[in-house]
Amino acid sequence: MVFICNGGTCAKGGADENTLALRAHLTKHGMDDEIHTVRTKCMGQCTSGPIIFIHPEGAWYGGVNPEIARDIATQHLLQNTLLKPQLCFPEPDALVLQPVTFSAAKAE
Repeated sequence: MVFICNGGTCAKGGADENTLALRAHLTKHGMDDEIHTVRTKCMGQCTSGPIIFIHPEGAWYGGVNPEIARDIATQHLLQNTLLKPQLCFPEPDALVLQPVTFSAAKAE
């Protein structure tokens, strides 16, 4: 599950554009049935915003723009690879990534 902050600071920083970009790339790569996105109110990480949080790994990505949102979809979620330069918390070595299992229909 992907939580996209839409609090005041993140909204001013482009949260709407990030949401659209992330969802477009999830759809483009057939991940929209397995990966759910949630627009949230402020997640309390304003100094690092715009923020995207990935659950269950606990990866917090900061300074997100539409290009980084695309990379979150195509690299983190699809290829199971961290975007270390955008990772705010925790340290990359502390994360255990959870590969997404796609349904048989999407895998074909």
